[in-house]
This record gives sequence, C-alpha cells and structure tokens, in this order.
Amino acid sequence: MNKDNLYALLFFTLFWAHSGCGQSVDYSKCSGGISLSPNNFYSLAFQGKKGLDKKSLYGYETAREVNKNQIWLFFDTPSSGLLNLNIKRYSEKFHVYMFEEKGGQICQELEEQSAKFILSESNTVDLNAEFIFVEEALRYAVVLMAEEGIKDSLDFSFDFSPQDEHGNEILDSLLFDLTTYGNAHEYAIHVRDAVTKRPVKSKISLTGANEINGAYVASELILNIRKNIKVCELKIDAEGYFSFDKKDHSILVKNGLKDTVFLKPLVRGAVAKIDEIYFAAGLSAILEESAPKLNRLRDFLLVNPNVNIEIQGHVNGDGSQSFSSKRLSKKRAKEIVQHLVAAGISSKRLSAKGFGFTNPVYPFPETEIEKEANRRVEILIK
Repeated sequence: MNKDNLYALLFFTLFWAHSGCGQSVDYSKCSGGISLSPNNFYSLAFQGKKGLDKKSLYGYETAREVNKNQIWLFFDTPSSGLLNLNIKRYSEKFHVYMFEEKGGQICQELEEQSAKFILSESNTVDLNAEFIFVEEALRYAVVLMAEEGIKDSLDFSFDFSPQDEHGNEILDSLLFDLTTYGNAHEYAIHVRDAVTKRPVKSKISLTGANEINGAYVASELILNIRKNIKVCELKIDAEGYFSFDKKDHSILVKNGLKDTVFLKPLVRGAVAKIDEIYFAAGLSAILEESAPKLNRLRDFLLVNPNVNIEIQGHVNGDGSQSFSSKRLSKKRAKEIVQHLVAAGISSKRLSAKGFGFTNPVYPFPETEIEKEANRRVEILIK
C-alpha cells in the first residue's frame, strides 16, 4: 500500500465510550456501533451483557442462541478494496459475523434480514480473515459476540487496501476520519475523478460553521455534525484537476449526509470559465471584489506547478467585431496575468488573448443575464 495511505497507529481501550453530550454509547447494539478507521489497532472489551438478542442477528444464526454480549463495528468504504481482519482473544472463544448493507440503513436491513451475509467464524480465539473484497461507498458491519456475562478483552487490527475489481491498487484513496463516538451525525465528502470515478486525494476546505471549519487532505473526509448547516463554503483542489468551488454549500441531515464531488481532469486544450472577476466599466482595471477568485486562480496554479494557461478575455457587444473590443478584452486578460505574476506565478506559465465579441455565448443577447454571460474570463490549458 502507498505510504501516504497509512495512518498513525491508534490505540483505543473501549470499556465505555462517551458522546460529546456526555451520554454513554452502548456499542453492544447496532445503533451504538463504533466507526472504524482503516490501518489501525484496537483493544476492545465486551460489556458482559446477559440475555438473548432477538433482533439484529436472530434471523441469521440458527446454530446457536444469539445473546446480547456483542461489540458492533462499522466501516464505510472510501473505494473498493481488500479488507484484512486480525482478531486475538486472550481466553474465552468468540464468534465473528460480517454483513454488507444494500440500501443505506444497515441496522434496519439486519432486522429485516435483507443485509448481505459476508462472513461467519465461530468458537475461535484467533481470526485472520484476509482478502475480503468490498465494494465502494457501502457500509460493512463486523459483529463480535462472546458468551453471556463475559467481560474479556481482545485485540483487533483492521487493514484496508484500496483496489479495483481487477486487483489494481488505487493509489489516490485516502480516508480522513474525524468522527468521535457519540450521537452526532456523520457527514462525508467523497472526491472522485469525473472520468474514471476513482478516488482523488485532494485538499478539502470547509468554512462557515465552527464545527466543520478546516482544511483537510483526503479523498474521503468524514466529520461529525450535530445540526443542519444551511450555508458554508466548500473548496477542493487536486493536482491534475480543475478546482471545485461552492459558496452556498449546505449540509442537511435529511439529505443522507454524503456528498460526492467529481473533479474534471486537466487536459491540453480544456477551457474553464472563471466567475466573479469584475472590471471597471469600459476599462481594464480589476475591481477589488475580484480578489477572492484571483486568489483561487493563483492557488490552482500553485497546486499544478507544471500547468501553463492562456487567460482569455471576452466582452459583450452589439454584434460587431470591432478592434476596440478585442483590445479591451486583451488588456483585461493582461491585467489578470500581471496580478498572478505579482502573486508569485512565473510569467513563463502565463499568456493573454483577447477575443472581443468574436466568440460570444449569446450572439444576440437580449437580457442582462445573457450580456453578463458574454462578459467572461476563461482559461485554456496549454
């Protein structure tokens, strides 16, 4: 596995887990299951529950009675890949079960017996289940069950290697899991290549709400949120891709708490529009409110140090293709080049071209929206 994909070794002793609100979480039930981070080591303890469980596992296990002395573990797959489960128990034997969700509600699916049964190992003190292939963007449950009343401990290591269905390693998959055990909702952002649909390791920036503010490097980011976030700003940058910006991003509990962003790969000849760059009427002077978008263009070039671009200026007109409109649009493009050079970008990577009104989006604009669409700045990947 790529070293960038390995996480620092974490140690958890889980006799009682607590939420941010101070309420204990019962991880012996599906509803209180512990979210796993890949390539980590855990030290777990059964809670010594007694009594029969006639819900979650009851319909899957017919060879023995299912008791409540369980530990529930969950893993949300950032991509397809191979799981490696290693469990070591110090004394008493235990049972291991693994399930795959189908519709997004695994606890409900287990009660309805519609979840896919992946693995069953019984009466063992060790488990080394290698090469379990899992699909992308699904939730898997691992359930450990000991005899009633037993409070014994076990060691559990969980490794994940991103691979496609042909066994090829997916190098750009990187999960960053910042969730804590508790009652808060989990929110996930998945970044994918728009063409191949594979994970893309990216810089993900969220601003606008204290509980999510931050910049993270990941292809899959998982955070806790406690309430709806109606407006925040999402920015994503990755080498080899056009940047993604959304100023009015919302995170609503009812929407399933997962967003997938598809990044467009950079290819020679590709053109992208740069919004929110404003000029003084009839002049080439860049207005102050253009600074945020110019800074984002600078960031794009810093993330992609081997990319050269042509700044293309366009203006709205009355249908003519006058020399003055071309001259103005080129002056505006040159102003952007000068701004980027002042910000530290080499002038050798930049060029400017003015199209005037020769390539309008709307050849016969009738509304202000259509006229504004004609007044634009684009970049060409060279």
